[in-house]
Amino acid sequence: MRFNDLRLKIKEAGIFFLEDVFKWFPEANRATVKNQLRNWVAKGYLLRLKKNLYFLKETELKDEFVLANRLCEPSYVSLESALNYYGIIPDVPFSVTSVTTKKTQEFKNQFGLFIYRSLKPELFFGWQEVEVGERQFYKIAKPEKALVDFIYLNQNSFGANFPQEERFSFGDDFNWQEFKRYTLLVKTKKFRKLVERLL
Repeated sequence: MRFNDLRLKIKEAGIFFLEDVFKWFPEANRATVKNQLRNWVAKGYLLRLKKNLYFLKETELKDEFVLANRLCEPSYVSLESALNYYGIIPDVPFSVTSVTTKKTQEFKNQFGLFIYRSLKPELFFGWQEVEVGERQFYKIAKPEKALVDFIYLNQNSFGANFPQEERFSFGDDFNWQEFKRYTLLVKTKKFRKLVERLL
């Protein structure tokens, strides 16, 4: 496999896993490919984002949310990042925040800090896909689910001034009925009280 052969496969998306290489080049020798990738990282052609995940340096990362989905799978962008995306909270988060069914973890690389909060599998739903270019898309929580995730995962951090302290701003398109339906799946007393105060 030559670098230009790989380049043609990844020039649109830019992000790829080691296993993608063997799908594109099934005859390639695993040890040889690993050595080639190491060399291309050393030469500055590729960025190693984490174990077995790479980025073609000459391409443009169209949206950091795309990378957030790939760094930890399964995951979708939620919490502060999604709430800011929809204009519900004004402050721009210092990191990209997502939820996952895996353990809580974070990654720091050339593109920033990516934080993942662990969510129970039964609460891992309520996202939509956003396309940002050819073969590039990301999953992000719907506004109502981003708010549920935010309250649920931070329920022990809120003070007596919730929700005023959060400076929430809800547009006319925020679906309160859908929000209420989502909240019924969370049974903790603290969460229920916080939702009541918000409503």
